[in-house]
Amino acid sequence: MVKRAMKYGLAAAATAAMLVGSGGFAAAAGTGTMHIVEGPKVPLPKAPGNGYAGDAAASAKCPAGEVLTGGGAEVKAGNSYVARYNLSASRPIGNETWWAYGTNTDPTDAGTIQAFAVCAKVTNLDVVHTP
Repeated sequence: MVKRAMKYGLAAAATAAMLVGSGGFAAAAGTGTMHIVEGPKVPLPKAPGNGYAGDAAASAKCPAGEVLTGGGAEVKAGNSYVARYNLSASRPIGNETWWAYGTNTDPTDAGTIQAFAVCAKVTNLDVVHTP
């Protein structure tokens, strides 16, 4: 229960930091306790035809000693219609990895998908016991 409370507490802190704006998040990142890990850009292939979409998955993983507090993903279109490129899933996998899945229905141009993980160092863990 303590581990789950810590995970959700950090997620709330990361969300609050991002809502404050880039200045607030930069201040948190400057303390060395929170930062964004960019996963590699993964090619999102063009649609092979016959009604099928091209698809790809991407991930970003927190370094050892850090926990995942949030994340996100971005799909970038090739040189065609943006509406043909979709981010279908963006979610945490375990306690360290953010995973994303995208599709491309454009038969002529490929795109890219990239995942981002918001990671934090656990510097002091206070255990809270409920009565």
